[in-house]
Amino acid sequence: MPSDTPIDYGAVLEDLKAQRDKLDAAIAGIETMLGMRSLGPNKVEQVHPDLQRIEPGAYLGMTIVDATVAFLKKKRKGMRTEEIVLALREGGIVFTSESPVNTVGSILNRNWNQGGEVVRISRGVWGLAEWHPRLRKKPVSPLDPDELDKEISDVINEIDKKSRFDEIL
Repeated sequence: MPSDTPIDYGAVLEDLKAQRDKLDAAIAGIETMLGMRSLGPNKVEQVHPDLQRIEPGAYLGMTIVDATVAFLKKKRKGMRTEEIVLALREGGIVFTSESPVNTVGSILNRNWNQGGEVVRISRGVWGLAEWHPRLRKKPVSPLDPDELDKEISDVINEIDKKSRFDEIL
């Protein structure tokens, strides 16, 4: 039986919005239980379970290396570069580069090559030198100018001795 009463689309719309709000709240609750973070409608980012306990602002004012050291000390195990980037973001560090994973990886690699606190356990996995002392590289120290002069003199003297020896033969 067709009805001649007009449909109040405004009321229908309000009812649908109320249902959507309840569904969004339920979805957000389930995402939280699963360790996921909502980035808006239909977008969800998986958050590593170990990262859920990082206090916002925990790494503010720190360098990337210092923040990484603090994070690794807290986790007490080697972590992948991607996990470190997520943790640093959770802790308040803002990245402006297009590829924060590459940036952090480069900074940690430089620190490792200079004999710093962070060492590369395997490709893309970082730990602390205190856990893996054999992986720590020895920093290359610049020569003192006096030592450099002595080294140059020694090399010249060796060359000079060899050329005199060749003249005798």
